[in-house]
Amino acid sequence: MMTSIRTVAELEERLSRPTTADVSAMAELDGDLLILGAGGKMGPSLAALARRAADQAKVEKRIIAVSRFADDGLRELLSSQKIETIACDLLEPGSLAKLPDIKNIIFMAARKFGTTGSAHLTWAMNTHLPGLAAERYRDSRIVTFSTGNVYPLQAVRQGGAVESTAVDPQGEYAQSALGRERMFEYGSHRWGTPVTILRL
Repeated sequence: MMTSIRTVAELEERLSRPTTADVSAMAELDGDLLILGAGGKMGPSLAALARRAADQAKVEKRIIAVSRFADDGLRELLSSQKIETIACDLLEPGSLAKLPDIKNIIFMAARKFGTTGSAHLTWAMNTHLPGLAAERYRDSRIVTFSTGNVYPLQAVRQGGAVESTAVDPQGEYAQSALGRERMFEYGSHRWGTPVTILRL
């Protein structure tokens, strides 16, 4: 039976509620978890989900959220959920080197909105930074979020792109997002880093 969601708190509880598969995954996961770019629209819920899954699995595991944390309230909220937080501008030279060595990395840092007029920053966040992160965490396992925008535009009646569709990004945001994928692919080939790319 479906239950309606009436408040933001109820929504966040549902988004961060682990499934049996989530709990099993955290029980089997070797090492701690570091989320780069955890302050975006999905990061806080994902961090909370990982924390709850680890707790339900009864395993000792550090869940670390890294973000600029311009909003102190978000940092306090995550801390109250037993999620470690590190305030960090990932584009600042030397910042990645100061982060802890962690076996499992989720890379969510990205710039999507505001590309017009400041494309250089979009490319820095979406392509340059992934290259730096791939090198810094070359001895870890990395999951990176990407986007369906790397595919060409499709007619509605065709049902959209599928994974086998050849990439053809339209516009600088989409191009820089493909650049992110290529940087992590490079790191995987160069250092043998296990990398998974999730196109949303």
